[in-house]
Amino acid sequence: MKVQLNPLRNFPSQGPQQKTLRKRSFGELLREKIHEVDQDQKVALKALEDLASGRQTDLTQLTLALTKADLSFRLLLRVRNKVLEAYQEIMRMQI
Repeated sequence: MKVQLNPLRNFPSQGPQQKTLRKRSFGELLREKIHEVDQDQKVALKALEDLASGRQTDLTQLTLALTKADLSFRLLLRVRNKVLEAYQEIMRMQI
């Protein structure tokens, strides 16, 4: 059996179901993602504390938590930098 992968399966369809989705502002989306990054950082810190105290010995879980926290933070920084660049570009425009 051949499995077809659909890279767009997580995106909302353009059909009638789209009307039921709540539209979020960019600020709300950004706030939500910042909260997710914060949670990833807390999970990584907890994993480090557990390893240091001897409660956790699974290095794989620790590595995954640290990597996830690092990548999500780097992505957040890149988004922040792009937003700042866009703001600066808008401020340089002459009306």
